[in-house]
Amino acid sequence: MDNSIFQGTMVDMTYVEVENLIKQEAVVLLPVAVIEEHGPHLPLGTDTYLTYAMFKHIQDELDKVNVKSVIAPPFYWGINVATSGFPGSFTVKVDTMKAVLKDTIECLYNWGFKNVYILNMHGDSLHSKTIVETVKEIYEVSQKDKKVYNIIPEFFQKIMGLDDSEPYLLIQKEDHDEPPVNDENPYMDIHAGGFETSLMLLEFKELVNEEMAKGFESSKTTFELLRKWQQGGVEGREITPLGYCGNPSNINLKEAKEFTDAFVKLTVELIVDSLKA
Repeated sequence: MDNSIFQGTMVDMTYVEVENLIKQEAVVLLPVAVIEEHGPHLPLGTDTYLTYAMFKHIQDELDKVNVKSVIAPPFYWGINVATSGFPGSFTVKVDTMKAVLKDTIECLYNWGFKNVYILNMHGDSLHSKTIVETVKEIYEVSQKDKKVYNIIPEFFQKIMGLDDSEPYLLIQKEDHDEPPVNDENPYMDIHAGGFETSLMLLEFKELVNEEMAKGFESSKTTFELLRKWQQGGVEGREITPLGYCGNPSNINLKEAKEFTDAFVKLTVELIVDSLKA
């Protein structure tokens, strides 16, 4: 099963192998995502698959700089608001998500792991905010030798009004300040559109209905319509009746590969710098 999100993670190991990683002071890479609809052409697990895949690439690069790491079981009981009007979009309450995340990390701490890094490729604001709050709460009560970090993009940092002073956040700085939409491109592509479809084709081609994706047209979701879509439910589904926000036919594997390489390089640098600090 090439598309198993457990392959190469802690799940396929014995407890003896996990103990050896603890002795080697391995850092833990914890993918945190969701199960939600991603249009007619992508699987419900797209965000979980992509978060897992990013950590696999990050792990390979960490090995090259002699940082031992292990990928924890992917976490996918998250929060879905925008896609709540579709079947297949599982969601949990904020308190539930916080509790399970805290219990998961507490297990890692109790076994002897000391550094946990969370990555999330799911864009729901409440989901992302819940991770930030959870990591902050863990940080405030944990011992100094036990650290948990949340890796987040700079644009989300700005949206939440966070700054660089939070020691539990690793900010992926953007190398440009261009807006996501402009006069030449007035439509959003943020969910199951060309970007995510391209990423999935790179990593899990067998799970993508590429022929179907190439036959779709843009959802033509403007920034104004996006606000309504983000509310979810029946009204949200009216904005994107086929479940995608963007243009799935706009496939560009070269750009997807360039994004992945840059994302991995930047994240590895953040992890290494945090360990040095």
